[in-house]
Amino acid sequence: MRKSGVLSDGTLTKEELAAAMLTAEQDLRALLQTAVDEVKVDVERTGFFAPRAWMQMKDRVIKEVRLSEEAEAAPPKIKLQLFQASLRSVARHNKIDAALVVYPGTIDQGGSERRVVAVEHEHRLGVSGIKLIPLHLENGNAQFGNPLSQKKPFKIFYDE
Repeated sequence: MRKSGVLSDGTLTKEELAAAMLTAEQDLRALLQTAVDEVKVDVERTGFFAPRAWMQMKDRVIKEVRLSEEAEAAPPKIKLQLFQASLRSVARHNKIDAALVVYPGTIDQGGSERRVVAVEHEHRLGVSGIKLIPLHLENGNAQFGNPLSQKKPFKIFYDE
């Protein structure tokens, strides 16, 4: 008797793999849009933004990760580690499909430093990366440049 299901034969077809990657891309795009919208509000209101994180639940609802009052007062590098640990815990309990963390950073462009929104993202389906999105504030309006993308090791869903 043949079992039915995507991995019943132990392999994925090209079509099944493409469908999985499309799902991961759609999920991560939704998280990224949420994050960029929130960063834009913060930057336009105050001129800066603090590290923040979001997760996509199994029911596809996007929720922001909240830290305790004490943790909110922590330095940005500590907050980043707390967000990653929180997301790792929720992911290891199989409650989320995707996670995203944003934090301020800078890149060297032609000898001058440029502000960026660093975006670390992961999906349970095997996608992990970081985007560096140039950020410019002009006349109170936040503007985002073209992202620079690179791979990163998994920190939330899997151990590499």
